Amino acid sequence: MRRCRRLTLLLTAALALAAGLQLRPGEAAPPRPAAAPARPNVLLVVLDDARPEAMAALPRTTEWLADGTAYPEAVAATPSCGPSRATLLTGRYAHNHGVLHQADIGALDHTATLQRTLHDAGYATAAVGKFTNGWKLERTPPGFDHSALVGGGYTNARFMVDGRQRRVPYSTTFIGEQVNRYLDGFEADDGKPWFVYASFTAPHAPYTPEARYAARGFPWQPGPAVGEADRTDKPAYVRRHKSGQAAGDVIRLGQLRTLLSVDDALAGVREHLIRRGELDDTLVVLVSDNSKFWGEHGLDEKFMPYAAAFRVPLYVSWPGHVPAGVDDRLASTVDVTPTVLAAAGLTAGYQLDGRDLRGPDRRDATLLEYWQDSHNGGYPTWSTRYVPGDHQYTEYVEKDGTAGPREFYDLAADPWELVNLLGDRDPANDPDTAGDAAALAAWRACAGTACP
Repeated sequence: MRRCRRLTLLLTAALALAAGLQLRPGEAAPPRPAAAPARPNVLLVVLDDARPEAMAALPRTTEWLADGTAYPEAVAATPSCGPSRATLLTGRYAHNHGVLHQADIGALDHTATLQRTLHDAGYATAAVGKFTNGWKLERTPPGFDHSALVGGGYTNARFMVDGRQRRVPYSTTFIGEQVNRYLDGFEADDGKPWFVYASFTAPHAPYTPEARYAARGFPWQPGPAVGEADRTDKPAYVRRHKSGQAAGDVIRLGQLRTLLSVDDALAGVREHLIRRGELDDTLVVLVSDNSKFWGEHGLDEKFMPYAAAFRVPLYVSWPGHVPAGVDDRLASTVDVTPTVLAAAGLTAGYQLDGRDLRGPDRRDATLLEYWQDSHNGGYPTWSTRYVPGDHQYTEYVEKDGTAGPREFYDLAADPWELVNLLGDRDPANDPDTAGDAAALAAWRACAGTACP
């Protein structure tokens, strides 16, 4: 877009000069109106199951995003791929966008999305990689001009590129290359900003790194929750799992090794933006749909109300517009769409639940929610009030709709979630949960500014 901006500046200067020639001696020129800020390009990078610690495998990407803001207290509002991706692309909690389970994409209102809002405002749009669970790859999702979609996997991956099937040697590499191809096409019409949703299958299972990275090692000092010995305080469904440090390390190394190729791909995208003169005009958001257990509490999946499942990496970069540094505010995947739209100077035509992360509004607590899903192994329905550094309170719902067990962790004294104060058989230390329960009851049906 720089070419158009330079032409605009030259034309403005010429007009100002012409106007100045008509002034009488001693007459001051009238003040010029402030130029409207240009809308940024938007690159939304989504990882699949990445923990914040996984950024160790993306050193060049981390260096790139150091120009912007890191949000170390970011969470996935629903730690499950399909619902979380719908939240990322709508700015709504799952109880409002309707995608409660992996196969619920048909419930999504495609007129109430980030991509539709940007497209209707004149953005050129493309989706590359994994869109969301259950989507037919042959269809370009509404709101996108172009798509190159994959269901999952790494080697010999099947992509549908604008409706035409293509097999590619390695999906991560192809996603980076296809992003650049779409950017080349968009820049042919340099007057339009663009939005690219670049969604990698890494580091989701099966963990298939490129051969050159298959033996790469990463040091690890597992925390005390890994292979937790005494889980008598945990709900029964947690105690049935038996993953420990060895199993967690297999997942960890597999994830990190696949992410090395993501770092390569994003380095290529960054170089392409530099060559195009677009880097400074591009808002970059990097986030993961959810996290993944590395053996914490004996677990090896996600879908559960523990930090190893819901804490995610989140970075926002836009040179000259987003400050460099760390923002310790409590951020959520529900905030991504509001943040992008605010940066673009746009208002959604529907009600948003999240907040602009560049604004002054901060939350002290947030809602995490999950619905039992046969696609995920039948983990129970739950909702959590999460207050980072203080406590987290969870209520479960049984299959018949009745109240299930509850969990309360004093995060100030027990940041590893080792002692459930409502399950340790010591009534003397039971906390007062009335306020948490009342908040959850309201939040489960909240909308808009009533949401945390």
